[in-house]
Amino acid sequence: MMKFHDVRDQISKIAGFCGMVISITVAFYLIFPSGQTQSKFAMLLVSFGIGIALSVLTFKALLKSQR
Repeated sequence: MMKFHDVRDQISKIAGFCGMVISITVAFYLIFPSGQTQSKFAMLLVSFGIGIALSVLTFKALLKSQR
């Protein structure tokens, strides 16, 4: 059975991960130019993919450094 603090830690990690993904996605979406050949939806998907990839790498590095 999980303790209350363990549940809070898990919720906090998930919220931090989601916040990081959203902020990286918005940043890359604003940085990348969207021309006539690229749709805005495609740029959003690319930005979202980059956001997820960077967030996963960051969280893995943080977990590895805490051990």
